[in-house]
Amino acid sequence: MEVTKFLSCVCLLISIISLTAQTATADDLQTIKQMHPPVVASVGEQKITVLFLKNTLKGRTTGAYVPGGEVFYTTMSAMRPELWFVAPLVGDEVASVFFFERKFPERAGKSLYVLMRQKESNGGFEGYTYWTLELPLIKQGEQLSLRFFRGDPPDPELQDCRDGRDLENGVDVVCGYKDAASIKKRLADLDAKIIADSKHQQDLRQQSAKTNDAETSVACPSPEFSAFLAAFSERVDVQQAFVQQPLKMATTVADDPEPEMEKRSFSGDQLKFPIIPDQATRDTKGLTLTVKEARDKKAIAILQKPDTDYVFEYRFVLGQCWRLEEVADYSL
Repeated sequence: MEVTKFLSCVCLLISIISLTAQTATADDLQTIKQMHPPVVASVGEQKITVLFLKNTLKGRTTGAYVPGGEVFYTTMSAMRPELWFVAPLVGDEVASVFFFERKFPERAGKSLYVLMRQKESNGGFEGYTYWTLELPLIKQGEQLSLRFFRGDPPDPELQDCRDGRDLENGVDVVCGYKDAASIKKRLADLDAKIIADSKHQQDLRQQSAKTNDAETSVACPSPEFSAFLAAFSERVDVQQAFVQQPLKMATTVADDPEPEMEKRSFSGDQLKFPIIPDQATRDTKGLTLTVKEARDKKAIAILQKPDTDYVFEYRFVLGQCWRLEEVADYSL
């Protein structure tokens, strides 16, 4: 009832006045028709009515572009109704109108989506082409509006989506986004991926900050590798400060005909310290720690147990200080 009363006011308004500041006019009411029933959009207590109008001049006008249809919205006020232009519509038919609320911060908010469809029949294709238009709902104070941001890059999968027969190649073409349900699922998946990626980047920044804090609180033992290694093997705090994260780990695994190296990466709570046992532990277990190589800002230390296959190789790189970047376990 509210929409019906309001539309009667809108029709009267169109016929007797001209509006400015992006408002719409229609000198001849017969040149426009309804493409889709009006939709009431709301955010909180604020509401607007969205109109989908078809321009019947398309195909009868030359020398100028005439869109197949246009979207308008009206304020829900019977005392002072206003009609505002939002965006042109590509296509001949409104296949679906629906709402979806994005969750990730950069695009959070409720939007109206218009799924357009156009029939195509030519030498190369027979069927339909679909387009999806996003129109964000913007609430400013007590005012609600519908906007079209041309600068927002659309999801390419939701544009020019064909469904029919590819006549040139003789194959059927299926559009996966030709209804509201499939498009909502796509949008939800995109939201989830962006949120997960954002959280992952935040975790990496936090981990980097923790590493930088640890390096700040623990001074570099020495730029000379032998002295650095002596401190690194004896002090857990030095190991925690000067281990690159994620730390690459290579482990020998039995395989036929020869063993292979399985590579993985560890960070945060996955790392168990000490990574290199201290002198007392090495003496108890009969292990030796030696420098295999130290040159060109790279160094390798070997932890092994003589006369056994127990061999670990620790690879370091030199930046502002030495840092352990990879561990290789050659033990069988």
